[in-house]
Amino acid sequence: MTRLLATGAWLLAILSVLVGPLEAFAEEAPRRWALVVGENQGLPGEERLRFAESDARRMREVLQDVGTVPPERTVMLLGTDAATLREALARFQARLSSEASSRDWLVLYISSHAGDGRLHLRGTELPMRELVDFLKAAPVGVGLLILDSCRSGLATRLKGLKPVATPITMEAADLEGRVVISASGADEYAQESDALQGSYFTHHLAAGLRGAADASRDGRVTLEEAYRYAYARTLESTLVSPGGLQRPTFRMDLRGRGELVLSEPLQARGRLTLDVKAPGRWLVLSSESGTLVAELEKGEGPTTLAVAPGAYRILLRADEGFLERSVTVPLDGNASVGGAPLEQAARLRLARKGGAGSTLLLAVGPSLTSGIVAGLTSIAGMDLRLEREGRLMPGIDTAGMGFAVRRGSGRRQPFRQTELELRLGAGPHWTHGPWTFTGALEAGALAVIQTGLPFFEEPRFGLEPLALVSGGVRLHVRGGVSTLLSASAGGVVARRDSGVSLVPRASASLMVGFAL
Repeated sequence: MTRLLATGAWLLAILSVLVGPLEAFAEEAPRRWALVVGENQGLPGEERLRFAESDARRMREVLQDVGTVPPERTVMLLGTDAATLREALARFQARLSSEASSRDWLVLYISSHAGDGRLHLRGTELPMRELVDFLKAAPVGVGLLILDSCRSGLATRLKGLKPVATPITMEAADLEGRVVISASGADEYAQESDALQGSYFTHHLAAGLRGAADASRDGRVTLEEAYRYAYARTLESTLVSPGGLQRPTFRMDLRGRGELVLSEPLQARGRLTLDVKAPGRWLVLSSESGTLVAELEKGEGPTTLAVAPGAYRILLRADEGFLERSVTVPLDGNASVGGAPLEQAARLRLARKGGAGSTLLLAVGPSLTSGIVAGLTSIAGMDLRLEREGRLMPGIDTAGMGFAVRRGSGRRQPFRQTELELRLGAGPHWTHGPWTFTGALEAGALAVIQTGLPFFEEPRFGLEPLALVSGGVRLHVRGGVSTLLSASAGGVVARRDSGVSLVPRASASLMVGFAL
């Protein structure tokens, strides 16, 4: 009995020796932390950014969906100045000091205005040096700083990190060290896209982390894969953009062997597989909101993206337009889109980075216009409009031709007036989901024919020049059909019996458009 008890005690001692290290190892398992910052407003005089804060939300979602960063270890700041960000960094540093270990990873993402080595935050400035110092002092094994700001490449020039030329290769796990990725070079602009509803760099980085960058098709996206993908796609997107070429920069100081895995798309709750062998340019849009979820360049073989469960429209760019299919991604499941047969879709107006192919739109509908003669305050008619959407020059990506026929009768004196109007114009446009907003400067000619005038047996004819400023909003309804509401204001140089005068002119129309 004594021998049996001694043997049991000996086994328990051995078990405690074995279990102790296992428990310690489990406690020391690497954890991931994230601090995400977005600020649209810069210094006085700087144009307000449209998507910096929404980019921050997008990056937080990606880190939590596929980057294994839990919500309780994620801090997000939206709309912040330098003092508030400093306080957040200090609080985060204190928390890391008490809770983090040398095995943990940290991601610091910031989207804002920047220049001369400083972030521009709500009228205040914060030196990028402070971000790098925070990253280097954080008590974690691996720290990754991602800056999506103009001229943010200066942060990668700061002392302590080594430059990495593109393309990069690396081996690192059981990693220790720091990585800084900036969306642009030290003298380049980080650009936003209305079509993407975000910045080029963050959009491509997020799409890459969701699976577009998984070149090895192993269900994981490494730091090397993510950077290669975001660099190539950002470079391609800004090749002909008005803001100039944008080249993300990269520096690191990593030690160890293996791979630094940033995301695991196959672990997401919803997954969409583009199961087509041939490479191609794909668009993934939410069916509910019409927003662009991802635009990606798929390589050879299938690609799986981690997306939220729901309904999507998948479009493949083809020579004759877009090939389209609808798909529903289930909760905790995968939806696959095969290569054939895809439905032939109408050529849609999808403004894409780097310049979209031009599209034609024909619209027709009733209009109401102010009169240019006494006794005829307004005149109704029909408008016919042909618009071409496609890059013409910097800031001009819409050109149009309008033709209108209007008829009306005088009130004080019994006469009839017929107007034929021809206008040419050009200007910019902006897209937000299914909505498109346009503006244009227009010039043209107005032919006026008056009949039934007292004391005049013959019709009177006049040809008058006109100039207008116009604006419009278009809602894509379905397929190639849309509705348009437009308005214009300007003047007509009209001839009178006493000479020539400038007559104010305003018009509004409601039309139905058809993509050609």
